[in-house]
Amino acid sequence: MNVGSKGMAYPHINPCDKAVKKVKTRISEITARNQTWRPLDEVVRDMNRTLRGWSEYFHFRNSSAVFLKVKRFAEERLRIHLRKRYKVTNWKSAMIQFPRCVLYEKHGLYKLSTIAGWKMAHAST
Repeated sequence: MNVGSKGMAYPHINPCDKAVKKVKTRISEITARNQTWRPLDEVVRDMNRTLRGWSEYFHFRNSSAVFLKVKRFAEERLRIHLRKRYKVTNWKSAMIQFPRCVLYEKHGLYKLSTIAGWKMAHAST
């Protein structure tokens, strides 16, 4: 139990490390080097499906820090995939060519919410 700013105790609930590792592995598989032959919209669609499903299942209580890590990981993996696809060799050039706004607005990456909702967990008491 953690104690909040008003002195009230609350349970600290996060997705387990195994679940985070599994979603990161899945994103890595989708954006792997050998997947540059696939149409980009198909790659992004698969990433979005994975991120949306994972976030809907685990989005409760105070899991914002974990969601931020997964969000940043997904951004970096898509950026790496775009670098390989368009043969951008310099990392700095890739950051300029593919900033976050381009990943979300142009390519349509699902924006993982880093503000966790305070809904009840799936298990009933």
